[in-house]
Parts: sequence; structure tokens; C-alpha cells
Amino acid sequence: MKERLRFLPLLGLYISIILIASVDRFESDEARYVQFANNLSHGFYSPEGKISLWSGPGYPIVLLPFALLKLPWLTAKLLNAVFLFLAIIYFYYTLRLYMSERSALLFSYVLGLYFPLLRYIHRLLTEQLAIFLICGFLFHFCRIYRGDKRPGLQILIASIFLGYLALTKIFFGYVILSSLVIYIFLYLWKKREAFKRTVLVYLFALLLCTPYLFYTYNLTGKVFYWGTSGGINLYLMTTDFEGGLGDWSVFKRHKKEIFKGMEGLTAVQIDEELKRRAIINIINKPAVYLRNWLANIGRYLFNYPFSYDIQKTSTYFYIVPNMFIVVLSVLCIYPTYVGRSKIPYELYTFIVFALISFGGNSLLFALNRYFWPIVPIFLFWIAFTLTRILRIEIQQR
Repeated sequence: MKERLRFLPLLGLYISIILIASVDRFESDEARYVQFANNLSHGFYSPEGKISLWSGPGYPIVLLPFALLKLPWLTAKLLNAVFLFLAIIYFYYTLRLYMSERSALLFSYVLGLYFPLLRYIHRLLTEQLAIFLICGFLFHFCRIYRGDKRPGLQILIASIFLGYLALTKIFFGYVILSSLVIYIFLYLWKKREAFKRTVLVYLFALLLCTPYLFYTYNLTGKVFYWGTSGGINLYLMTTDFEGGLGDWSVFKRHKKEIFKGMEGLTAVQIDEELKRRAIINIINKPAVYLRNWLANIGRYLFNYPFSYDIQKTSTYFYIVPNMFIVVLSVLCIYPTYVGRSKIPYELYTFIVFALISFGGNSLLFALNRYFWPIVPIFLFWIAFTLTRILRIEIQQR
């Protein structure tokens, strides 16, 4: 309890930002999440006679009580402060498993004051919930391998956090599946108990998502179908419009051209058609996709560059903090290799998870806020390297 009180200033900061920055209208993707929550309050997710599966149900389920009770949406926004506060506490207790109280407190505050994350804390978006879920997953997964007396319970809880992350941000459904395949192979090859437990976590996480996947199968007839947003996000990355860099600005300017010939198609059919066109574009113009892919990595890490956009000093808001994360992560590669015997198994697992997420996100249109859920993993890696592998001394003559 004493440790948690140390983070109360952060909670106060989060609440203050929400109260000051909130506006009496929906911005960005807020309206979509609210609409899905209202749909759930009436007993359905995708409207009857229409397929609408742009987002997963994780965050709309969180918003459901506010929709049912018709509470002011400001109260739901305040829940973001709670999610982020709990995420920092989870992150602190994760670090305490490996380092001193002082070091854990320092790096927890680094995450808590990671100001790109505060940029949207006053909006009804998924980022704060996703950070909470990933930090909860990190802690309970680490407990599996830190001598917990009930590893089975920790496997179950870690699976719940991870599965709900996939329901919140459907992209992680594919990350979980990829990770599951990798660790099944490793277990069959090495027969190590550590791999077996990891397989169970990923498997149970996917099982948690099966009700939603059965629902999407009944709607679309497609197996392992998470949503209808993948096609457009891939297609944009293959477009060659003048001045375009494969981002959402291209969609806004060329929407009619993009959807030409798709009149009357369902959302699923449009998704499939856009994927088909994207593959053709990649085959015919790989250099265009490569150019947009490089720009996309910049957007994913630094929220820059965008098509048809003027240069803005606000870009530093994303570049400065993420530059430190990227540079320190790169600098940690060699010490990690040299001190690989000191790296715990679970940290290796998180790094693999983060790299799969990074690689997958780079292939589709991405924004910097898509990077935020794996920031705790990179900070964990940096913190472990600086406190357990490296030793920095100032030599005095």
C-alpha cells in the first residue's frame, strides 16, 4: 500500500488533464466506440442487416455500463486515469521482481510521465486500457517464472489480460497467434517446461477470444476473422497518389477513387477487395510499398511523416520521447547479447512479442499511438539492461 501512494501524484495529474482538456463533443474515433457501446446496450454489436466490425468489442464492453446508465461520458473518460494509474502500479511491481525499489520507482515514473500517452488521455480511445492490459500481462506472466506457488493461477490471469488486449486492439490477435506458433515449435523442439507454460498462456488467451470469433464467423462465414479494417489499412500502404505516403490523409483526399467500382458491396466484401488490390499493387510496384513502409515506420515510432502535411513543431512532442526509447533500445542490443545468460526467460518472451508487434504494425498504416502498448516492454528491457547488466562508473584521476 505504501508503494502505491507514491504514484498518487500521477493519478492527480491524469485526472487534471482529463478535466481540463475534455470537450463536449466526440473527437477522432470516439464516436465509433460509443456507437458500439450503444449497440451492446440494445443487445447487438454489429447492426442487423449490416456488418460493422471495424473495432473489437473490448473497449465498447468497458463503456457499456456508461451507455446503459446514460452517465455523462466525462465519467468514462475519468476511467482512463484509473487504467493508466493501475498500469503504472503493475509496471512497478513487475520491475520490483528484478531490481531495487529505487530503480523500479524511477522507471515507473518514466512510463507514467511518457507524455505522448497523455496526449489522448481525455478521449474515449483504447490506449489507456491497452497499456493497463499489457502491464497486467507482464506482471502475471513474470510471476509464472518467479517461483509463484500457484503458477496455474498466474497462467490463467496472464491469459485473461492478453486475451482482452486482443479484443481491445484486434491486431494483437494475430500477434498472439504468431507467438503461439513460435512457442509450440520451440516446445516440440526443446521440450522445456518454460515453453510449455508460454504456449498455455497464448492458447488460453486465444480461447478467451473464441466467442467473438464465433460471432464474426456467423456474420461473415470467415474463420479467424477479427475485423473489417485490415483491408483499407493495407491498401493505403500500396497507393501511389502524388504526394501520398500511404497514410489516412490519402484516404481522406482520394476516397472516391479508392472505392470506385465497389458500390453495393458489403463491408466484408470491400475489405476482401481492398486486400486483393493491395497484393496486386505490391507485386506490380514493390518500390512504392517500400517507400510507404519506410514512411510508416516513421509514423509508428515518431508520428511523422504524413501526406500533404506541413511541418509542425508539435512533431517534437512525439519525436523527443520516442527517440530516447528507440536509441536506448538499439544500444541495449549488444549488452543483451554479451550478458544473455543474465536475461530471464520471460524478458526474452516479451521482446519476441514486441518485435512481432512492431513488424506486423509496420506493414499496415500505423500511427504512433499504435506503438504505445509495447512501450512498457521496451522500458522493461532498458531498465533491466541498465540495472542488471551494465555498470556505469565515473573514473577519477
